[in-house]
Amino acid sequence: MEPLKRVLRETFALCFRAALFSTSLFFITTLNGCRMIDQDNTHYPLEEVSLSQLKQWQANSQPLLIIDTRSDHFFNGWPAGKDIKQGHIKGAISFQPHWLDLVSGLGFGALKKQHQLLSRKGITSDQTLVIYDNDDGASNKSSDKLYQQLKQLGYEQVYRLKGGIKAWGDAGYETVVLPRYRQLVHPQWLQQQLTLTGNQRPVILEVGQDAQFHYFTGHIPSAVYLETTDIEWNQGTPSWNFVPDSRLTSVLTQYGIDKETTVVVYADNLAMGAYRAALALLYSGVSDVRVLNGGKQAWQDQGYALETGKRYPEPSDNPTLEVANNSNFVINIPQARALPDNPNAILASVMTRDEFDGKKPGYTYYSKAGHIPGAILLENGDSAYDMLNYQDIDGTMRAWTEIETMWNEKGISADKEVSFYCGTGWRASEAFFAAYLMGWKKISVFDDGWIGWSMDPANPTIPEKSSQTSQ
Repeated sequence: MEPLKRVLRETFALCFRAALFSTSLFFITTLNGCRMIDQDNTHYPLEEVSLSQLKQWQANSQPLLIIDTRSDHFFNGWPAGKDIKQGHIKGAISFQPHWLDLVSGLGFGALKKQHQLLSRKGITSDQTLVIYDNDDGASNKSSDKLYQQLKQLGYEQVYRLKGGIKAWGDAGYETVVLPRYRQLVHPQWLQQQLTLTGNQRPVILEVGQDAQFHYFTGHIPSAVYLETTDIEWNQGTPSWNFVPDSRLTSVLTQYGIDKETTVVVYADNLAMGAYRAALALLYSGVSDVRVLNGGKQAWQDQGYALETGKRYPEPSDNPTLEVANNSNFVINIPQARALPDNPNAILASVMTRDEFDGKKPGYTYYSKAGHIPGAILLENGDSAYDMLNYQDIDGTMRAWTEIETMWNEKGISADKEVSFYCGTGWRASEAFFAAYLMGWKKISVFDDGWIGWSMDPANPTIPEKSSQTSQ
């Protein structure tokens, strides 16, 4: 009888769990206990705060977080509409409601991830949360959606700023703009560029390494594929430096690119490849280099179509590219050796903690791990093939204000000479471009990177080479 009883108990338990999942109610744990919420129908009355009340809270140093719920290109500084001040409210963070949708679903697992996502952005229930959008009369405002999401997740002190950023700007209060926001483009802008003709239309490059198949099966209309092995070489080593200057400018010229060409680069799924190409273009003297924020996925998320097949580049008739005027964007081992002795210079390692500490190499083809003495770690993410600390959950670049704060906490600021490096240059290029967008002047990528540096026995490393074995 015992086996039968066990079967009956297990059957009852399964039926009970199935009954629970069949309802639309779920529990959300809050500081006040366990709240039952109807996920589909619960709607909270909107509470707004006036501009004068917000300013009073700020003056009283009330625990307060201001949240910009708009698309990140508006946060960065792209024009949001007539009479709406560009940029974002000083001190505000960027958080878009669709990010919570990306981790939504049934069960406590999704809820935990949503709370973790909010917490990583500094959004906690022990402070007053003031959210805003453009308030330009548009329906389905992003602030309305985030307001409901936060209330349903148990955040009680949530208010929407009456009048949004328009009211803030109309009152003459300060907004903050990413200095080079135009170089980080959004899909709507790129879609508009496709209507242009002749020299007004930008050259669009889909960048990848051995990723032609992804390009052939669907790319942004008029985009041409750029293979990264055409602009990098391994020189018989795995360091993957840029090809010699003359060869680099020759390759880019074959794509119809000269100094005055507007070039937009994007990647299929590994954004750092696009940033690597952007660095090569800047280094080669192209004055207007832009990156599509979020890449191909962002384009598709807007409902824009892809085209298939192959587009062929049209070589430039008047080659004008040259490296000389931009050579400071890329440095090599001789210049890197001098940086640790300069109190105003920093070598920034864009690698994982395990790589930096010498515990685990980032690549299967190179076994040494560690860092250059004096380097400061700017952790990229979980592996050599991601930039999770520099990207939001949808693959777009993390808010520049958050990146800058992360760097400032490490003693890295715009007044210093900063050279970014990683294993080969891809991760470093993404960090470099973030600094470039911020308008930092004294920045570069150490192109030899950790692999090139550690292969030379004359260069010191931490841990020392005697404790490591190269493949």
